[in-house]
Amino acid sequence: MQTADGYSLVLTEQLGTVRLLTINRPDKLNAFTPALMRELDDVLEEIARDSATRVVMITGAGQKAFVAGNDIDGLIEMDSVEAYRDMQRGQRVLFRLYEFAKPTIAMVNGYALGGGFELALACDFIVASDTARFGFPEITLNTIPGWGGTQLAVKKMGLARAKQMVLTGRHYTSAECRAFGFIHVLASAPELKSAALAFAEQLSMHDPFAMEIAKRTVNRAGEIPLNAGLDLEAANYAVNFGTTAARAGLRAFATRRKPNNALTDNPTSSKSK
Repeated sequence: MQTADGYSLVLTEQLGTVRLLTINRPDKLNAFTPALMRELDDVLEEIARDSATRVVMITGAGQKAFVAGNDIDGLIEMDSVEAYRDMQRGQRVLFRLYEFAKPTIAMVNGYALGGGFELALACDFIVASDTARFGFPEITLNTIPGWGGTQLAVKKMGLARAKQMVLTGRHYTSAECRAFGFIHVLASAPELKSAALAFAEQLSMHDPFAMEIAKRTVNRAGEIPLNAGLDLEAANYAVNFGTTAARAGLRAFATRRKPNNALTDNPTSSKSK
C-alpha cells in the first residue's frame, strides 16, 4: 500500500529466510496511524503464507525512533466510541503478532514509546541498541496504554516492573530494561542490525512447524492452570512427534548428525518500497 505521496508505510526486505519490516514515517518518529496499522496487518497476512520466510524482524526508519507511539493528532479528533474502536484495531493487530506462527523480533533503534513499546512487547524477542529508550508516557497525558500494553508488560516483566513503567510514565534506558528482563540482546547502535540478524538466523535454523507449536505452547503458560498446561504440552508434543521433520531430527540425533532443516529453495535478497 502507498500513501498519497507515493511511498509505503511499511517497507519490506527479504534477507535470506528473514523478512525485515521497517515502519516508514521517520518525519513523525514512525508514529502509528490507522492506515499504517492496516498496512502492517496486510503485510503480516502475506508473510503468514510465505514459506520462504521463517523469522520476522520489525524496526523503524531513521535513527531516532523505533515507533514513538500513536499519532496524537489523529487521537485528539476521536470521540469515546472511535477511540474504543481504534484500541480494538490496535489490539487485534498486535495480538496477531503475539500469536504469529513465525518467530518475531523487534529491532529497537531509538524511542519505543506507547504503541511502539506495545509493538515491541508483542514480538517474541527484543534486540535493542544501547541508545534505545522504552516507556509508557500515556499516564502523563492523563490516559493509559490501550493496545495491550498493561497486559503484555505484566507478561514480559512481571507485575512490579509493569506498574513502575505504566504508572511513572518516564522513559527507561535499554540498560535498565535489560535488567527488567524483556530485552534479549543489547548491542551498540552500529552493530544493532548485524546482532539482530545473527539472532534471527539462529531461530531460522529450526523446523518451522516445531517453532510454531513450541511458541503457541509457551504462550499459553500462565494463562491456564498447570495441569491443563501440562496436558496441552503433551498433546502438542504428540502432534509434532508425527511430523517428518521430528522423526528426521530424532534419527539425526541417534546417529550423531545435525537435522537438515534447510529450505528446498534458497530465497534471494529482495527489497520493496
